Amino acid sequence: MFAMKTVALFFIASVMTLSAYASDSTATTHGTWKATARIHSMGFFSYGGRLVSRNGVADVHVMYDRKTWHLQAFKAIDLNDRHTPVNFAMAVFGRPLHVGKKLTFTPQAGVVLEQFTSLADHGSDAAFLFTTAYRIHPRVTLEHTILVSNLVLEPSLRDCINRLRVLYKSSHLDVTLFAWHNNSVFDDQEYATLGLSVFTSRWKLVGPVTAMAGITGLCMAQTSDERAWKNADGILLTLGFAWN
Repeated sequence: MFAMKTVALFFIASVMTLSAYASDSTATTHGTWKATARIHSMGFFSYGGRLVSRNGVADVHVMYDRKTWHLQAFKAIDLNDRHTPVNFAMAVFGRPLHVGKKLTFTPQAGVVLEQFTSLADHGSDAAFLFTTAYRIHPRVTLEHTILVSNLVLEPSLRDCINRLRVLYKSSHLDVTLFAWHNNSVFDDQEYATLGLSVFTSRWKLVGPVTAMAGITGLCMAQTSDERAWKNADGILLTLGFAWN
């Protein structure tokens, strides 16, 4: 576990270092970076498709993009309770593979750190994601992502989730249709969730800083455990700022 924590710390530190490097005027020709900070009325895991806290939640996302590869780090924290599942961090390395102008495959590998009481609590482990994106229109993209978690340290907690998104983007409007399926390949848990988000984004404030605001609705369509997911439906509000 100590080795895992060390690797995770190094990974996150590397992302922050590269982000700082990219902010230098001489480095922007080699890579770009983006940082986003948001506050939500409830906790929501976008890859899992479920509400994980009824409290207010804040998160920060930092991404360094070199076009042929990228590094990103994500940290979320429950503003009222440090012991809910939304207290976690994630860091991944990805490499997009373009096939023509419309189709892109993006494998990503990294770590997910559960952070209820420390930097890396029980359940922290390696994860793998594979995203397939197809641009069906200049403003519309169809995207599928599969996430497999707990690959190394905690195989008993291994899980597999599929996420399908239809994304519409214009100058200041982002609309996303979601569908998630947590299958029972590795465990007995199974559920399906549907969602819709509407955001107004990219409103310029000062220099490189822009603002966003939106609403997301979730509805669990099917589950193998009604008691575990009895509070799975909900609507959350989001306010955020991006530095690009």
